[in-house]
Amino acid sequence: MIGISYVVVEISVRKKCLSNNFMAWLLGVFALDFLAASYEIIEMVYAITEVGELGTAFLGSQGDIWGAQKDMLLDILGACIFGLLALFNQRNWQERLNKLCYILLFHKMLRIR
Repeated sequence: MIGISYVVVEISVRKKCLSNNFMAWLLGVFALDFLAASYEIIEMVYAITEVGELGTAFLGSQGDIWGAQKDMLLDILGACIFGLLALFNQRNWQERLNKLCYILLFHKMLRIR
């Protein structure tokens, strides 16, 4: 599910749907957070309506009352990381990174001599 963030950022940057890259990154994080929260709400509603062992088995919390919150936290962190990877994968970022690497390697070569 984390790949959704990457796809949203990639499409919004390539199609120039948003004004800047930060907004594209934020949209990717929010899109994934919306889907993850929707799943957690559906899971909760099903567990409440199915009273007994069937609802508990579907919930699968295994006694962890903070399971949904932990899932959401990890979803948000993953969306942030993959959204940043999508931004760094863009051509203008790659050119800047290549120039930076070239400068750093060139300075190391000068120090060796």
